[in-house]
Amino acid sequence: MKTSFILTLLIVFLLLPASTLNAQEANSTTPAENDQGKTTKDIQIVNSVTIAIIDFESQAPGNPDLGSQLGDILTGRLSIYDQFRLVERKKLEDLLKEHQLSLAGMVETDQAVKVGKMLSARIMVFGRAFTVDRDLYIVAKIVGTETSRVKGVIAKGNLESNLSDIIDQLVGNLVEGLEKWAPELLPKTEKLNNKIQVLKQQLKGKKLPSVAVMIPEVHINRPVAEPAAETEIKKIFKEVGFEIIEAKKQTLEKWAKDYSMAGVDIIITGEGFSEFGTRIGGLVGCVARLEVQVTERESHRTITSERTTRRAVDLSEAITAKTALQAAGRELAIKTIEKIAKELEAKENLESDNK
Repeated sequence: MKTSFILTLLIVFLLLPASTLNAQEANSTTPAENDQGKTTKDIQIVNSVTIAIIDFESQAPGNPDLGSQLGDILTGRLSIYDQFRLVERKKLEDLLKEHQLSLAGMVETDQAVKVGKMLSARIMVFGRAFTVDRDLYIVAKIVGTETSRVKGVIAKGNLESNLSDIIDQLVGNLVEGLEKWAPELLPKTEKLNNKIQVLKQQLKGKKLPSVAVMIPEVHINRPVAEPAAETEIKKIFKEVGFEIIEAKKQTLEKWAKDYSMAGVDIIITGEGFSEFGTRIGGLVGCVARLEVQVTERESHRTITSERTTRRAVDLSEAITAKTALQAAGRELAIKTIEKIAKELEAKENLESDNK
């Protein structure tokens, strides 16, 4: 009970500026908006926001480099999402050294805002990793450099468990928080554009084609447990509203060559591979290449062909390779859906003109 109470107090202390600022915001009003959501100023849509991630302070035993590793890994993981532009870690380190500021353990909001403005970063992320009994906690602060508003997220896991699982949890919470809190972290005159949500809204109410995705992957010199790019592409298509028809692995080759399978309107085929790039300290770098072709089943017509190369860093080669392939899959999924959306719009316009 005592440990739980102390932990609660510590987390509240770490996230205290967030609640304080939220209280201040609740008591403030601006002529830019009212209860009906009407505004007197034009809202500017921004497609991406620049984020800088500072080394975390770490008190976790057994890994003295965990704080800087968290900064590197979070930078790589968040770069998957097109709405976030990440400041290069080298640029951040050089600036902090130039101004004689500490890279690790930056916990003062005012200092983070100052550094963020120097870097032209609109959001700063920093935090702390610490242990309580046999559990590892990672608390991250998210600060808007133009508004000084603060939010926070937390991830927890057992010290004996896979650290990547805790980092996955933290990244998921960060992405969800950044998308949710962007209206508060950015000036009220701006709105962060989320391409997936825009596509979902654009295609809402339309009859969407069913899709089959078949993209084998290989990591050079190592087996791949599950296809990361294919999984990410399916995930994005489902989020937007498409029906995904699963292909059985044993019939993969047949399905890829036979365009007459029932129930499938569009087939996405291709290949992905990843390979080891470099090792720096306790981190591994990998590079991934992904190529896809989108084909209309009935006509055998190629709708689009796309390719990309993405890089990632993480604690293990397997996780790093999957992260790079996931980033490639997300990028090409969005591009592919945009092409399909244009085709659907052109088809609707043609049908409308013929009436």
